[in-house]
Amino acid sequence: MDGNYLQTIFATRWTANGGFATRPDSIALWVEKSGISSMPSYYVDAVSGATPQTGEVTYVWDLTDVDGNTVTPGEYRFFVEGTLRWKNYVLYSGVIEVGDAPVTVQADAEFIYEGSGNQSALTSDSPENAMIGAVTATFVPVVDG
Repeated sequence: MDGNYLQTIFATRWTANGGFATRPDSIALWVEKSGISSMPSYYVDAVSGATPQTGEVTYVWDLTDVDGNTVTPGEYRFFVEGTLRWKNYVLYSGVIEVGDAPVTVQADAEFIYEGSGNQSALTSDSPENAMIGAVTATFVPVVDG
């Protein structure tokens, strides 16, 4: 919650392997926060994959930071960022409590519409807005025994 970057769970292979330098508007917040331009390649390989197919997608955070250390119980802010078209993107964010009780939270979406060169800005009616649907995060504590 103090703004420190902990870990990337997933980024498309194209973006993670340098696409962000070719197209700087590709998930720009992640590029900035993750420090990918100076990140060791094994971190990038651990988080990249093909662009997800349409439908429900699940990612799992193992409750560790980028160095593999287990995080302490507390509140954590999570983000899902998606490029819709050129400089138009959506940023989902939410806060989840990692502790003793199971919890599910829904992230809030912020759509950013911006024209680029000869590309006009999207609008709230643009079909691209549906590229990423509702984003939720669930924490289920491990029960010993």
